[in-house]
Amino acid sequence: MLGLLALWFGLLAVGYGSGRLYGRYSLRRADEGDRSRGTYRLLTVVGLVALLALAFAGLVDATERAIAAVHPALAGGFAAPLSWLPTAGGTIAAVLVAYRGVFPYARQRRDLDISAVTAVGRLAKYLATIALFVAAALAPFTALVAASDPSPLLIPLLFAALAVGCYAWVQYSVRLSQTIAAPTSDQRRRLEAAVDRADLSAAIGGVMPGRETDTAGCYLDGPFWNRRAYVTDYALDALDDEALTALCARAKIADERRLLERRALVVAALFGLFLTLTVWASLAAGLVGLAVAGPLLARTLQRTEFAADRRAARAVGTDALASAIEAGTDLTDDRSRVHERLAPRPSTSRRLERLRDA
Repeated sequence: MLGLLALWFGLLAVGYGSGRLYGRYSLRRADEGDRSRGTYRLLTVVGLVALLALAFAGLVDATERAIAAVHPALAGGFAAPLSWLPTAGGTIAAVLVAYRGVFPYARQRRDLDISAVTAVGRLAKYLATIALFVAAALAPFTALVAASDPSPLLIPLLFAALAVGCYAWVQYSVRLSQTIAAPTSDQRRRLEAAVDRADLSAAIGGVMPGRETDTAGCYLDGPFWNRRAYVTDYALDALDDEALTALCARAKIADERRLLERRALVVAALFGLFLTLTVWASLAAGLVGLAVAGPLLARTLQRTEFAADRRAARAVGTDALASAIEAGTDLTDDRSRVHERLAPRPSTSRRLERLRDA
């Protein structure tokens, strides 16, 4: 246990140091182009390194033995997903410490008005909800792996369970991962007017913080028969009534094209394909399946996003929609060509390019 603690504190120190070094580097590069150079890629690398280091150091096995020692009924399939929670917690802590190291430089580079405590707290809330969702998704995997000879008839049931779980996450993702505030009377008046003009049937769920990060967006969650719309406070400050209507119209078109359901099905299909090939074939087959199916499904989602943009532009005008899209800062606009092709959502620059071409 002392060795694991020493390893974890070492990971925290390395993550914080990496964040500081990268922050200084990005600040120097910002003088040349003033664009983000991959803060979230750094956090991804730190998270993967911490996860693999803690897992191979034996933290997962030690936690599973500790859970099984509490009561024999906890051994087996139930203990396996829970055994990953300390590893996930240690990984999240390493990511947050790295983000704490890089954030002062990111705030200076982008001239943000937000404290480090607030930014780290928001990221912690999001990562914690993701970790709980992944831990729940590990249950079918561990159950199938533990079975000596699982029946292929379980494959449809597996896909159905994953689809339901992913859709449940989609329904509550905004409320679980964001801070929601009630709109002021003036904000509600503008939102209700924009929603009426855009003919958006979703109820107004609240206002999300976006002023500090210059993020203008309208987000939906909830089941398809009871959608709720959330708008960032920056969108209400930065957009005029026409652009705000365009933002709501884009959300309406996305809802009509069932973008939330499509994303849930894509995540379920990829996870289910990986589990199926891993359990009934091999891990190598599962990875190959992900490598082939992932880009194809991501391209499908991108085409759906472009189609929603075109329909919204026809409804409210290209200029209004372009103004709404350009209002917020897109942190992923510096993607490489490969990243852009593999991402399920296109970057802002590519969306604007497609709109102008259309």
